[in-house]
Parts: sequence; structure tokens; C-alpha cells
Amino acid sequence: MDPYDYYTSFFSASVQREKEYEAFHFTNFQFTYSEEEPVSEAAINSAEWAKYLGQPVKSSDVEKVMYHLDSAGKESAFNFFDEAALAADSLAGNRFLLALKDPAREAARKYYQYAQQAEFVGGQSDNYWEPAPIDTAAILTSAMDAMEGAAAAGDSFLKLRYYYQAQKFNHYAKNYEEASKIYDEHIAKITSDSHIKGWALALKAGEERRLGDTTHAAYLFSKVFAKYPERRLQAYRNYYYISAPFEDVLELAKTPEEKANLYAIKGFGKPDIDMESLEQVYQNTPASPMVGTLLLREVNKLEEYYLTPALQNDYESARITPAGKPDHKIGVSTIWLWAGLAVVLAGAAVLLVFRKKSDKRSIQIGGGALVLLGAAGIIWFAVQRRPNAAVAQDLPKGSFFAVLPDSVKTKYDGHMDKLKSFCTTLSSDGKYTEPQIGPLTNAYLCFMQNRPEEGLTELNKLNGQTLSAKLADQKQVVNLLLSAQRLKKVEAVDEASLLSSLKWLRGKAVARDNKEDKLSTVEDYNQFAATERNFYRDVLAPAYLRQGDTAKASLAILKSINATMTSDYRRYFPRQVPDFWYTFLHADDLKQMIKWKNQPAATAYMTFLCKDLHDVDEGGLYEILGTIQLRDHHYDEALASFRMEKRKRVVKPDGGDERSYGNPFEVNVNDYPVPKSQGLSKLQFAEKMAALDAKRKADPKNADVYLQLANGLYNTSTYGNAYSMISYNWSSSDFGRKSKYDYDTDYVRTSNAKVYYLKALELSSDPEMKARCTFMVAKCVQKEAVSPDWMYSYEDYSAREKEYTAKLRSNDFFKEMAQYKTTAFYKRAVTDCSYLNDFIKSAR
Repeated sequence: MDPYDYYTSFFSASVQREKEYEAFHFTNFQFTYSEEEPVSEAAINSAEWAKYLGQPVKSSDVEKVMYHLDSAGKESAFNFFDEAALAADSLAGNRFLLALKDPAREAARKYYQYAQQAEFVGGQSDNYWEPAPIDTAAILTSAMDAMEGAAAAGDSFLKLRYYYQAQKFNHYAKNYEEASKIYDEHIAKITSDSHIKGWALALKAGEERRLGDTTHAAYLFSKVFAKYPERRLQAYRNYYYISAPFEDVLELAKTPEEKANLYAIKGFGKPDIDMESLEQVYQNTPASPMVGTLLLREVNKLEEYYLTPALQNDYESARITPAGKPDHKIGVSTIWLWAGLAVVLAGAAVLLVFRKKSDKRSIQIGGGALVLLGAAGIIWFAVQRRPNAAVAQDLPKGSFFAVLPDSVKTKYDGHMDKLKSFCTTLSSDGKYTEPQIGPLTNAYLCFMQNRPEEGLTELNKLNGQTLSAKLADQKQVVNLLLSAQRLKKVEAVDEASLLSSLKWLRGKAVARDNKEDKLSTVEDYNQFAATERNFYRDVLAPAYLRQGDTAKASLAILKSINATMTSDYRRYFPRQVPDFWYTFLHADDLKQMIKWKNQPAATAYMTFLCKDLHDVDEGGLYEILGTIQLRDHHYDEALASFRMEKRKRVVKPDGGDERSYGNPFEVNVNDYPVPKSQGLSKLQFAEKMAALDAKRKADPKNADVYLQLANGLYNTSTYGNAYSMISYNWSSSDFGRKSKYDYDTDYVRTSNAKVYYLKALELSSDPEMKARCTFMVAKCVQKEAVSPDWMYSYEDYSAREKEYTAKLRSNDFFKEMAQYKTTAFYKRAVTDCSYLNDFIKSAR
């Protein structure tokens, strides 16, 4: 999981002083958001040396010599001070080395040479499998040399560094008491703003920890965290490794700033919602940038814990099957409709005939019962066919978000109200450096609470105010969200009003460096691209789906997947379109896509929305259309689509292979594909099925035709050898799962194959065929059982699993097989099929 992009986010944590506290932005999948210190230790130390030596020495000269030389370069620099030695060409003009060679800088040169030699003493072995033992004696010798150098040093700059070396080497030698003593008696007493004092303080904190005073150690690490950004992450980690009680550490804090730092460290390490840390930091240091970081952490937490689940009216669960789309059950649901109407009419006729015959009361009651029974059947049919019946339970009418449990709403709605109150105070006090963050955050929280009008009012408070570039960009994003949220239905006029904001967002997204994977690391993370993707995926697409416009929703989903891909990467993306197109779209939707691709758009908005569609291979669209028509059993139409695919295809399909895994008309006893002959392409399959369907209509009594049709349908299921005819994916978890796609009637349940096998069984007089058909009906009946999912009901999973496996084995059609014991098929099935064998054994 991408630790920077695993929940739906529209509010960038980088709108506040990005680098200083970037490592403490919110993510639940790493200890810290980034692994780099906000400031370079090398740069700080080099700058101190350059200041100490004076012009013309630059910090870059120092950093090159001290931090960026290989072993040969270090040796050359070390020997440079001998009169006969020459430095390497790359170092010949280095002003740091030239300054140290000046006789007046002899003390500085001696320290540099000492530090270079000491570096090898304290170094670690590169061989992790056979590490060299620590040379404690050499380390302690270096420590004593450092103490002698400090005593001889004539200025605090060098004296501090020598003492730091002495403390460090005693620390490395695990001589913690002596190291701590050096800090207390020497380093702490030197008046200096050098960051070496911070590094020494970090060592002192570690020594306190090793000597048993973890509370004081944690307190010292908090001081390092606050004042020395080059060691901030290190101090933060060490604070948490110690695990000292927070209240005990807090008692040691002497100033409001120290209290604020401790509360900030506590807040940065808390993954759950937390108002206390934010409020305490603001109370003690209201102008601190830590206030903004903590505030945005709370916003991002709400995005993960509240907004993301609330937006699970995503394009899969919120999809609407438009009225008039084909029913994938062959005639089954329609039969119930006509049966219900027939029963109603029969009941009405009985009531009409006997309405005046009081002595026939029982008949009148019976007629009324027939009317009620038929009406119930019709109502049942209407409910089953009603578009988006499941979504209606999850999405209250007119609501922007899915319904969340009361416990979740109570917890997070209350937190949002507290956060909004805090933001109002922050804005009105004017103590924080960017008080405009208050109304902006409140407006976004209103979006989360589905209060667009209130949110726009909050946003209007920023009108006329001077905003930083980052806050101005964030205001644009929040305005787009609130504007979209207030729309109950996306009309043409609304689309036109959204267009300028969508174009602005696209421009921001592409303005970033086009790297192959923009979301791979925190450095490459493109917040605008992610925001664009999230808006199309979680806001605009569901909005279109709620009003039944699946085609426009599909365009929005296409834009969502392209938002975070560069054009170079998209060229090699095998499918070019979202999985949603392959699983949920109907034939009319694909026809509309092809029309939009080939005809000029009617409006500027549709031109913008269709832009990504023009990059999609038209032949690929016809391939999807033909596959959908196979699912719908419209074989003649599928045939025409596949033929058109060959004419329009530019990009080859996945792997350039158009063949299936096996022969769809060759069914095995066991449910795993064992191809025994060359497979067919989708076009060939459509030709064969179209021919068989024509024969069925011409000769409705031909059992062999029904058997071949049934075999073709059964093999396109997840259990057959030609599932790729109707599905673009296969998973072992498809076995017996709940239905979620329209074509699962064939792909998971095998319902239509069962209808044809039953028809072949009815028409055939051949015992071998009847045995085969009976067995295949038994297999189809097995597929009606739904496998339990342990992820959603772990407690009773074992009991439901036993019930499920019992259903697989207790099958009435296995019993029917007994009458075909003499057939060759029965003998083979008993040998190959463990379920049939189990049934026979249990029947004995």
C-alpha cells in the first residue's frame, strides 16, 4: 500500500511550511511520513566552519572535503598539508584546504587532521556478516587525544569540537558515565550557538537512558527535537524508543515552549484523533508551525477514518443499471412476471363470475387469494428489477455520502465540530502566522459534513484576503468540491460552471515534473494529480451514477485513472481503460463511447471530458462491446462487433493473443480446464454460438443443440476452460462467491447453462447424453450455493463453511445419476468426481 496515497484526500498537508515538519505529516503506514531530516547536518557544520575561517572560504568548499570525498580523496586531502604533497586536481583550488594550510590556521588544521584520523577509529565494518569487534582501546585513546586537544585549543569553536569528540568516543566505548561527565563539566558550560552543542545534547540524552533515567533522557531528546532540525527525526525516534511516561516527562518542562514541544511530539505519534495535543501546542506557542502541522494531521485523519468510508458510494457500489438493459437470466425473471399477471387475471375472473353467489364464499376467498398472490409476484419482480436497489439502502435520497454507522458519525462529527471551533478561534485570535487556514479548514470540514452552503460561506470569509500560493490553490480545490456537492443533479449548466475549475486542476497536475511514477515516493508525490483522480473517482463519477448516466460516469472514471499517469506510462498501460468498463458497462454504454470518440462533442465541457477517450484504441472498444454482447447472449451483435474490432484495432490486446484457454464446447468431469484441442477466439465462439442459437430456434426439439449451448455457457464460467470469453479476470476466490456483476449469472452461478442442460435432458432419449446432462445439472446446482466469507463474519465461519460443503455434496441430481449406472459416462464420473463419490457413499 502506498503510504502517501491510500485514502481519499483533497486537503494537502503541504499547505503549511512543508519542509520543517514534513516528516510528521499523517500516514498510518510508516512511523514517520519521510525518512530525511528537514535540514542537512553536513550543510550546518560546513556553514559554521566557513564562518569561522572567514572569506574566501565557502560552505560548499568545506562540505566537499568533509563529507563528499572517497577514501582516495580523503587521503589526498590529509596529505595536502605536507610541503611536498600535491592535492588531487579536484581539490587543488579548494579554499577550505588552502585556508587550513595557512600557518596562522595551524590549530584548525590539527583539529581537522585529528577528526579525519578519528573517523576511522569510530567507523563500522562494512561486512555485516562478519563484523569486526569494536576496538575499545583505540576509541578511548582517541577520546584522551580529544581531551588534550581541547585543553590546548585557544578558542571555543575548536574547544567545543574537541570535547564533543571526547564525549562521543567515550559514548561509543559504552563509558557512559565519563561521557556524561564531559558534557556536564565542559560542553554545557561553553557559551555558543553552535549546533555541535545539540549533537552533544543528543549524546547526553542517550547516556541518561543507558544510565537508567529514561524520563530525563526523553526530556533532553525533546530539547534536541525542538532546537536542532538536523537531528529532529533522530530525537523523535529515540523519544519513542525510550517509552517514558508522558506526564513524568512533562513535569520537567520549564517553559511554555518546552511544554509545546512535548505535546507536539505526543501528537505527531498519535494515529487516532487528538484535540488535546493541538490545543496545548496552540495555547503554549500559538505562532509555532507545529500548530499547522498538527491541525492538518487531524484533517487528514478525518479523511482516512471518516471521508473515505463516507465516499464508498464509489463507482462500483454506486453504479446504476439503467432501465431497459438486458436481463442475463434466460427468460427466468420474465416468466415470474407473466405468471404473476396470469394469477391476478385468474383470481379476478373467479371473483367476477362468483361475485353474486354468497353460498360460494370459499370460492370468493380463493379468488381474492389468487389476486393477492399474483400481485405479490409482480411486486417481487419489480423489486428484483429495480435499478440500484442495493445502493438505495446505502445512499439516502439526495445525500452526497453513504450512510455510516451511528457510532462512527457520533465520534467523528463531534471531533469535526471541535476542530471547527478551534479553527474559528485560531482565525479570530490572529496569533498564528497564517490565520487564513482557519476558515479554509472549516470550509473543507463542512464538505465532509455534507453542508455545502455553510462551507461556501466559510470560504467567502477569505475573499479579499492575501493568501499564500499554497493556500490559494487549496481554496480552489475546496471551492470545486463544495460547488459539486451542492448539485443534486449534474445538468449542462452545472457542467459548464465546473469546467474552468477542472481545467485549472488539470493544469496544476501537469505542471509537476512528468516522472514515470508520480506517486512512488514522497518527493514525487503530486498532490494535484491525486486530487484530480479523487475528484473524478469519488465525487463526479458517483454523481453521474446516482442520476443514471453511466456513460458520463465512465468518462470520469477514465480521467481518474489517467490523472496520476504520465503519457509515457499510459502508452504501455495494457488495457487503456478502467476495470469498471470491463465489468460494469452495458452495450449501450459502449456504443455511446464509440459515438463520442468519432463525433465532435456538442459542448466545451464534453470536449474536455472526452479528451482521454480519443487516446483509447477504437478496436479495443469494439472488443469490450463484443464481450458484453456475449454476456447478453446477443451472438449476432457480438459477431459484428468482433469483426469491427479487427478493422479498427491499432493496439494489440494483452499479450497479442486472442485465443481462449480451451475449447468452450468440450466439458470435463472436473471443474478445471484441461484443453485437449485448439482453443477458439471470441469471434469464433460468437460464430459457433450464433449458429447453435439459430438451430435452436429452427429445431426447438434438438437435444444435442441444447447440450452444446449449455456446454458453451458452462465453459465461460469461472469453473470452465473458456472463462475469458466473458470475463477479463480470473481468481480462485471467484468460486462460489456472491454475485456482484451482471454476468455472474453465467460466470459464477451457471444458471443459464443449467436451463439448457435441463432442456437437453428433457428432450434426449440417449442414456449417455441423459447421464451427462444430469451430472452437469448437478454441477450447476452446486454453483447456486454461496461460499461463506470469513472476512465479514469470522465468528460463525466454521459453521457456515460446514453448511456450505454439505450443500455441495447433498445434491438431488446426484441421486438421479443412480439410474445411469450402466453408462460409460457414469463409470467415468464416479472415478473422477469426488462429490459424486461422496454422495454414493453417504447414500449407502
